[in-house]
Amino acid sequence: MAERSLGRTFWNLVLALVNATLILLALCLWLGWSLFSSVEHITDDMTDVVATIRPLRSEIRDLTTEISETRSNLAALREGGADLQVCSALEAQLAGAEARVAELTETLGGIEDDLYPAIEQAAGTAFGNLGSGFAATLLEAVGLGPDNATATR
Repeated sequence: MAERSLGRTFWNLVLALVNATLILLALCLWLGWSLFSSVEHITDDMTDVVATIRPLRSEIRDLTTEISETRSNLAALREGGADLQVCSALEAQLAGAEARVAELTETLGGIEDDLYPAIEQAAGTAFGNLGSGFAATLLEAVGLGPDNATATR
C-alpha cells in the first residue's frame, strides 16, 4: 500500500468539506425556495379572501341604503292613499330583507374578527415564530391587522 503524505490527506479533507458545504448550501437554497413559494401561495390566498370580503361590506351598505330608500318610498305611497294590504305586505318583505342584511353584516363581522387569529395561528403552526411575525406583517400590509380589523367597519 502506498504511503500518503500528510499534505495529500489534508487536501482531500478540505475537498470533502467543500463538497459537503456545497451540498448543504444547495439543500438550504432549495428549502428556502420552497418556503418562499409557500409564503407566496399564502399571500395570494389571503389577498383573494380580503378582495372578496371588502366588496361584500360595501355591497351590504348599498343594499341597506336601497332598503331604507324603498321604505321611505313605501311610506310616501301609504300616505298617498295606496292599498294598505299591499303596503303592509311590502313592509313585511322589507323587514325580512333588513333582518337578513343585519344577519349578513353580523356574519361578515364575525368572519373578519376570526380571520386575523386564524391566519396568525396557521402561519405560527406552519413556520414557528418566524411565521407569527410574517402573519402579523402580512395582515397589516393588507389592512387586516388587529388594529385595522375594527377600523374598516
